[in-house]
Amino acid sequence: MKPTVLLLSTYPFLEPRHGGQVRMAHIAHAYEAANWQVESMAIYEPEGYGAQRRGPRDLPFPVDSRYRQFDGRDVPMVNDLLTGLYAAADDGGFAAVVRHLPSQVNVIHVEQPWLWPLAKRIKQLPGFETVRLIYGSQNIEAPLKRDILSTYGVADAAQVLADIDALERRAACEADVALAVTKSDLATLASWGARHAVLASNGISPWQASPELLAHWQARLPKAPWMLYVASAHPPNFTGFTDCVGPSLGCFPPDSRLVVAGSVCSHLHQHLAATRWHSLNLSRLALLGVLSDEDLAAVKTLAHAFLLPIPHGGGSNIKTAEALYSGAYVVGSEAAFRGYEDFLDLPEVVVARSPAVFHTSIRTVLARPRASTAPHAGASLRREALRWDRCLASIPAAAAVALKGVSAL
Repeated sequence: MKPTVLLLSTYPFLEPRHGGQVRMAHIAHAYEAANWQVESMAIYEPEGYGAQRRGPRDLPFPVDSRYRQFDGRDVPMVNDLLTGLYAAADDGGFAAVVRHLPSQVNVIHVEQPWLWPLAKRIKQLPGFETVRLIYGSQNIEAPLKRDILSTYGVADAAQVLADIDALERRAACEADVALAVTKSDLATLASWGARHAVLASNGISPWQASPELLAHWQARLPKAPWMLYVASAHPPNFTGFTDCVGPSLGCFPPDSRLVVAGSVCSHLHQHLAATRWHSLNLSRLALLGVLSDEDLAAVKTLAHAFLLPIPHGGGSNIKTAEALYSGAYVVGSEAAFRGYEDFLDLPEVVVARSPAVFHTSIRTVLARPRASTAPHAGASLRREALRWDRCLASIPAAAAVALKGVSAL
């Protein structure tokens, strides 16, 4: 009989859009490829994910729940933490969780720390005592949350940040396996006392654009070389943009554009329109919105260069892996290449550590001939290491080792 893994997350992932959903979907594929039975349960915010297709075990975090407040007060940007409190509470969602559990579970994989209290409660249920627990860390969350709350001017957040720090440390120490997306995060988890810390990097899905869509987008996009920025509406993707690139897009020639795809579009438009260079900025932007995977494959294939203005945070960025895999020019902040340091010596990669360097690098790259997609010796094999199936194979392998510990009891 196949072993069963239950994936717990704060978002459904049947229609993955943002990076967390994409990673979760590929984690499910990794388990399935290793002959596991995969079940999943998302405790999700209906206002954010209600329009997306959901799985049969996915449950909403009601907007009118008293758990939408932190210690009785409204604190923005912390619903991820509150979701875990709600899901594990008797007067919250725990009864519904129990009703939706599969009859057999061998491993519970908790992606990000938020639902760790729920996993611990499930393990206490009759018949679930021998379940092994895996913690999938996508970031060191407390510093990232501190940056986000500071950017939005959220005051009196010390207790929130302390609770998040305590929660992720607890998850790392209590888990049978703790996963990290970068070597730096791996070292952090180990320093906290993780018993079995494993690297499971972020990766990419190889894409192949159809001739029809290539022709369609080539007709729509600038004839002069242009840069592509793909991002979700995760706040640092737009609030930190000017920290990296500066408030002006004057480094883009008049016939070029910064082409933007993803749910970041409207937010970045507002952000750049609020600067003193709003007219220039808007004249250099081409906002495509959220694209289908097929359309995005064509746009990525046509891009002369990729822009990675990532100001801070932990973990690693899936869009960096895509940019590196493309073979096109890549201009990014130092933080953007966290987890991908082995690729910094590729000739098309530029690390920009200030707005001035970003501007100079953008001008230089846009003036160059298109980068050759025929890589120098060894680069092709190195890029193949970025594939999701290569990056995540360590997860079911580590889970299998944890299960052997059960059989030895």
